[in-house]
Amino acid sequence: MSCNGNARLLDSYLDGELGLPESLALEQHIQGCAQCRSALARSRALRTALRRHAALEPVPQPLRERLCAGFARSRAGLSWRWGIALASPGVAALALVLWLGFFAPGKRDLGPRVVYHISSSAAPGAALRNVANHLNAAPNVKIVVVAHNEGVDFLLRGARDEAGQPVEPAVKRFRERGVEFRVCFNTLERRKLDAGALIPEARLVPSGIAEIGRLQAEEGYSYMRL
Repeated sequence: MSCNGNARLLDSYLDGELGLPESLALEQHIQGCAQCRSALARSRALRTALRRHAALEPVPQPLRERLCAGFARSRAGLSWRWGIALASPGVAALALVLWLGFFAPGKRDLGPRVVYHISSSAAPGAALRNVANHLNAAPNVKIVVVAHNEGVDFLLRGARDEAGQPVEPAVKRFRERGVEFRVCFNTLERRKLDAGALIPEARLVPSGIAEIGRLQAEEGYSYMRL
């Protein structure tokens, strides 16, 4: 997949609109592509700035109806003037604020988000059961599992839980339910572990602790330690 093709998928990826195969392919590409990592970081920064600084108020019903009608005409190709107007950066930014604040993508951003911090390999089966219980009780929750120190062990190929069962199939099932698994690169480097030892469902982040802090500060995740 080319960088140009990936650039068109970044917003869909951040909105959670890509299927699992597309998401995994994009994440694998981003890990090895500085240009796409930078583009993803810029998109995340823009979204964070909009959430922090854009004052969102309920839209009066007449204005909502006019906006919906305008978007409908644009999609149908009946109003080329919308395309010209959106070519202006200022108008494009305003349109993005309106879209994020008043339509479906903005509403998805308000869902519950939790980052699970795993730093021990003592009981991976119990940790994953806690994640499963959380998902069963709140199916719309977005969960990210961040592993560092010995906590990365359960995301290595061939890892087994405390009952001797392979962990990878369970992690794959969680990934299919939208759970993300992120591994601290600093830990791999310190422990001299090769990134190729990770199972495909896990992806690297530069620092596990920094990733946890970023998710809390920039994306509104609640923190839980396992």
